[in-house]
Amino acid sequence: MKTVAIIGIGKWGKNLISQFSKICKIKYCYSKGDKSNILWLINNYPTINFCNNLDTILDDPSVDVVIIATPIITHYNLVMKALISKKHVFVEKPITTTVTKANKLLKIAKNNNLSLFVGSIFLYHPILKKLKIILQKEKIQSLYLNWEKLGAFNEKLSFDLLTHYIIIVNELVGIPKKIFVQKRIGIITDCDVLSLQMKFKKNLDCFIDINRVSSMKHREIIIKTSKNLYLWKNEILFKFNKKKYSYQQFFAPKTIPLENECKEFLKHIKSTKKNYVNTQKSIDAIHIINKYIK
Repeated sequence: MKTVAIIGIGKWGKNLISQFSKICKIKYCYSKGDKSNILWLINNYPTINFCNNLDTILDDPSVDVVIIATPIITHYNLVMKALISKKHVFVEKPITTTVTKANKLLKIAKNNNLSLFVGSIFLYHPILKKLKIILQKEKIQSLYLNWEKLGAFNEKLSFDLLTHYIIIVNELVGIPKKIFVQKRIGIITDCDVLSLQMKFKKNLDCFIDINRVSSMKHREIIIKTSKNLYLWKNEILFKFNKKKYSYQQFFAPKTIPLENECKEFLKHIKSTKKNYVNTQKSIDAIHIINKYIK
């Protein structure tokens, strides 16, 4: 069983602690600050050591893996330190905000045969897997992605929310040949509402709308194929019934995406020949954001 240290005990860090504690030995959790998060750790996982000194983790030879769930601006330095200390790394998306920095980290990981895995939860969603199977038999004609929620505002919308949708689109139809920003509105930050049109080969269009100042909370993706119309709404995949003129449940996942993702990461670590496809998908998304949106 691998020995793990987790850096960051915020909202997502707690989710990672919950999942990895089932399949690994978590030796340390590192945090600089919020006392309520530290108390949460002590109360819920008393066997995990809390530490506020990063060197305690990096210098411990028993720690095989470092998991990073911290603000995006900190990712590059933390990943770099962990890799130099010969630790396998799981870092929440995006790995960094520039392709140059991401490629530097990837090069270090490859040179040391270390896993560098980027947490992109939708890549491990059973519905995405199901859609990829469907699209092997049905030709995709158009794609519409919509996301409405309130907050959070501590990160750029493009690197926080849009990254997820770009990765989904890239996975379903490939890299776009052109992107047009149709609407960009700043309300609380410089960008809180964003609308994009993405152009692909063979006249395939994709539209993305994201609003993080909405009173609504929902996420949906509409996929029109040569045979059917599908709706991925939150955690269910629906199929349009032409006779009843309504969407009906078509597929409900039996596994949890985060659990799938964590298990996949462990497979990467155990493999003697490291696979960096996951990392490259994150880098592709960073490239698109910097080229067209940022």
